Amino acid sequence: MNFDKQFKEFHGVIKLTSTKKKELTGDENKKGSRDALREKIRKSFKDNERKQPKFYMQGSFSMTTTINPISAEYDLDDGVYLQNIDTSKPIDEWDKPEKVHQWIVDAVDGHTSKKPIDKNLCVRVNYADENKHIDLPIYAPKEDTYYLAVKNNGWIESNPKEISDWFAAEVKFKGEQYRRLVRYLKGWKDFREDENSQVQLYGGFQLTVLASYHFIEDIESDEESFFRTIQEIKNNLWIYKEKICNPKNGGKNIIDHYSEARRKKFVEEFEKMYEKAKNAYEENDCVEKSRKWQQVFGDRFPALTKEDCDEDKNASKAARITGTTNIANTSGRQA
Repeated sequence: MNFDKQFKEFHGVIKLTSTKKKELTGDENKKGSRDALREKIRKSFKDNERKQPKFYMQGSFSMTTTINPISAEYDLDDGVYLQNIDTSKPIDEWDKPEKVHQWIVDAVDGHTSKKPIDKNLCVRVNYADENKHIDLPIYAPKEDTYYLAVKNNGWIESNPKEISDWFAAEVKFKGEQYRRLVRYLKGWKDFREDENSQVQLYGGFQLTVLASYHFIEDIESDEESFFRTIQEIKNNLWIYKEKICNPKNGGKNIIDHYSEARRKKFVEEFEKMYEKAKNAYEENDCVEKSRKWQQVFGDRFPALTKEDCDEDKNASKAARITGTTNIANTSGRQA
């Protein structure tokens, strides 16, 4: 029994709409939350006679894999690329990360009713009445290399645009099904973490990389593609408890900042999810199959009644008959 239709219905529910994206980021006709914040930062730099920074959207928004969260906040990552750092000097003579973080904190303070949070990797702007926050990581370019300002750890080489370009190339080669697969994995993560707030799985980037490493081409059904991919990931979990290689730099481990407890929990949760998915994938009763997939994705996945299943069955039968008739008619004309 093929649940490709139901998977795509689920995808339509979790996929971020263009209207919501414009509300969060903005477009040529209206400023969104991101663009209003950028304007605030530019004005602050201008008022303080600093060269204005450039910006680059990164993370899931740049990859277009953001999903609608059940109850968590929308998480936007907007890179601030400083243009006023004298990068001709040695790195240890640059303005300290703590100092440049303060520039951004001062620039965005008062933009919302909540105080900005100065985190080690970024400055976070929280919105009081909306379920979103915007993270502002801060970079300085030196020739063809970018450095992230990390509080208490100096300037660290990092190039998020390189990852976005990698993902775009992956989608071009693998097709849009791969992007949908990433959203399905994020849909599972969102449901499980919402179901139990004590559970903290790997991040969206880590799931994106795992899906890339194990995506199987030429599978028409999204249901089968999802199951075969998580089956391959599950078979290699013993590796991914310790290391997931950065797709652009195999020497970097993209889970090295996770605690051992978090890694162990991810493996446990993924194995549980796989067993539930296996039961759903192998189920032949239509109603029961939808119920079992809801155990993986929550009630945003379509729940089917016997009547729904009968309608789908009749529609599939009619399509097969029509297809056979068309082939016969075509053969007759050729004769």
